[in-house]
Amino acid sequence: MSTTPKQRCKYWDKCYRKNEEHLEQFLHPQSHRDDNQKTRGSATSSSKVAKNSSEKPEQSQKSPGFIKKNSESVPNSRNTPSATSLPSKSVFPSTSKSKVVTGKTRLHAKSVTNSCGSGEDTKSSGKRNQLSEDMDASTSASAARKRQRTRSTIKHDRYYFTKVVGHPDKFSENIALSFRDVLSLDGKLTTTWQFTFMVDLDWLLEEYPDNAAEGPILLFLGDKQAKEVQDRIMRQKTTCQPKKYSRIVVVPVSLPLTYGTHHTKLMVLQSEGGVRVVVHTANLVQSDWTVKTQGVWVSPLCPAMSEHDSPAGGSDFKSYLLKYLEAYKTSATDQLVRILSKYDMSGVTQVKLVGSVPGLHTNRLFGLYRLEQLLSRYVDHSRVRPGWRVVTNCSSIGSLGSDSADWLDHFVSVLQAGNSSETSRPALFQLVFPTVDMIRNSLEGYCGGGSVPYQLKTHSRQPWLRAHMCNWDCKDYGRSRVVPHIKTYTRLAPDMKSVAWFLLTSANLSKAAWGQKLSDGRLRVRSYELGVLFVGPEPLKVYNKETDSGMLVPYSLPPRPYGKADKPWIADVAYSQLDTHGNKWPIDLVGENFDID
Repeated sequence: MSTTPKQRCKYWDKCYRKNEEHLEQFLHPQSHRDDNQKTRGSATSSSKVAKNSSEKPEQSQKSPGFIKKNSESVPNSRNTPSATSLPSKSVFPSTSKSKVVTGKTRLHAKSVTNSCGSGEDTKSSGKRNQLSEDMDASTSASAARKRQRTRSTIKHDRYYFTKVVGHPDKFSENIALSFRDVLSLDGKLTTTWQFTFMVDLDWLLEEYPDNAAEGPILLFLGDKQAKEVQDRIMRQKTTCQPKKYSRIVVVPVSLPLTYGTHHTKLMVLQSEGGVRVVVHTANLVQSDWTVKTQGVWVSPLCPAMSEHDSPAGGSDFKSYLLKYLEAYKTSATDQLVRILSKYDMSGVTQVKLVGSVPGLHTNRLFGLYRLEQLLSRYVDHSRVRPGWRVVTNCSSIGSLGSDSADWLDHFVSVLQAGNSSETSRPALFQLVFPTVDMIRNSLEGYCGGGSVPYQLKTHSRQPWLRAHMCNWDCKDYGRSRVVPHIKTYTRLAPDMKSVAWFLLTSANLSKAAWGQKLSDGRLRVRSYELGVLFVGPEPLKVYNKETDSGMLVPYSLPPRPYGKADKPWIADVAYSQLDTHGNKWPIDLVGENFDID
């Protein structure tokens, strides 16, 4: 028997776990152990089955806890509890063995036993199950009523956060949407097109509401990810549920340049009443939509055109969207272009689209060139004086060079596009990025860091970037402990009350996403990205809760620069200090060829 002293359970006499493994591993008051022994003595053998199933969910036994591909990594959604299984104000990660894939290296991590897991005796489980069913029915009816209200109140001149499971309603009211909210805005969905980097098929199908339970789902993924999904669908056809994924149509997207990804997050939702376009930042996995800070913009419902309408539908938005989709050069996107050409998008005037497509570009359609063109054309720079800072937040950072002159200075100058008074005086640039402490103390703990895949090799080449970094805080909207996967870029006024423009996008701070200007003037872009730019003749006011108007800025203002002790989160570094769930990151890598915090 091990002589290692037991660690005290952080819940002490309030701990409600009953399983012997937890009681052996963590120290509890004697009275607590006596009560648990009495409970176990009265439980039948069936309680052991219930206990085992609650501690080791079947899904998490079959799936790694983390999956990372190319430039982005997220916890596997099936290791994240469903909304009905979560405590009212907590998010508890799985206790299963986890896996991280970092580039070409696979890193395995055994999570320590979750000290706040659940175990229950047979007598109480029946009552709890019945109570859970009653709550589910009540919650479902309540959610349906809320979605009905959402349809009539949703605004298109700003984006929304995604809802955080277990968060108080005050942090979601008027400013947040769930995945199901988005899919339930209209009547019956006939066809949906989903563009994403990563997907969990089971979660995706479960989330589709009754009004979209039958129509086909076209899923656009990078070619490697598409092959993995197609292989899974083929394996499923040999099981007892051969038609489980029959409505899924996987469309591989070619990536012609190395290090490129299909990173766009886009939905096109076709219903009997028209189509909606949704641009957002979340992968199609549960954790991205339930325990992350994300952004979602929803277009107005666009009706079918009459035979007398202009083919373009009177919309710059529509024209650009069709050009962007045409650049995919697949039969599925060509068909989508033909379908969308028959809808009137003249009502979509609130945003401009900013896309990136792999290739060497001389036109102004994509990447940095597209953003520069829009800012030069639509921003009234007479209202934007020197002192307005450029602020971005992202979930990953690419290799930017040995100093800011290699790429970042040009990037910042583009975000100042058209303002001749600032050409010799670059704006202050701030990068809001989570620290190690923020990830450690987040709702997910270190698990959340899997979605922020900044790497040590990259960081070590650009130490100068730390001087621009600011802490992630989001106190006003209750998301200071919710890991940010949202990406935004803006020009912020000195008084913090307005922005010259605001961009919500899938694009992280990287050359692959935005493009690198070559000596011959061409722009080399490696990845697919898409975002929406909010811009007008006057600066946009920052969101006001009382009037429910203005632009949401996802972090606390003013951004707070890193202090001396702050360290940016780096995903392929091992951290020995325990997180909010008693875990290390990743536990079996500490001391093995990785730096330790």
